Amino acid sequence: MQTLDDTIYRELEKIAKRRGISIQELIRAVIVPEWVTGHNGTDVREAAGTKLNSWR
Repeated sequence: MQTLDDTIYRELEKIAKRRGISIQELIRAVIVPEWVTGHNGTDVREAAGTKLNSWR
């Protein structure tokens, strides 16, 4: 279960609409995997195009 601020929700809604997917799909397929990768305790150097916010 999660709760999102209205502003965050609207931003995610815009991103999901541009991709043609639901907000839930965006969170499951893009945001959570990137968050896990970024918070797994290792120092991973990423190319500029694959940074956390590149999915916008």
